[in-house]
Amino acid sequence: MLLIGVLVFLAATVGMWIWVVKNRGAVNLWLANLAGAVGSFIVGIAVLVLFNRWLAPGEASSARIVLYVLYTLMAVMGAFVGTWLLVIARLKQSEHPAFRHLIAGTCSLLAAAITLVVWSVILLPSK
Repeated sequence: MLLIGVLVFLAATVGMWIWVVKNRGAVNLWLANLAGAVGSFIVGIAVLVLFNRWLAPGEASSARIVLYVLYTLMAVMGAFVGTWLLVIARLKQSEHPAFRHLIAGTCSLLAAAITLVVWSVILLPSK
């Protein structure tokens, strides 16, 4: 069942990525691939969760660890990218771009570290 779960995840991920890139419109190809990668990863995780809940309920305990790691990765990536974009948008445009990205990167690393600590303290599965 693990092989089928991985294949379902990959099929959903590849399908979503191709759909996003084909329907990009006037968006730059690089940005469309970036959006496709992020969006397809999220859709693949959702499909994997639904697959494990509905089609493989007996193996849910072994898949929980994998899903917990993926949820943690998504939360940390979301905090990192979201903070970076927020800081870049809030800084003055008259500042040098390298300085803005340095400040945004520092704030993003701090936000990602805090998210990881809070996530692991609150939601860490008890043994």
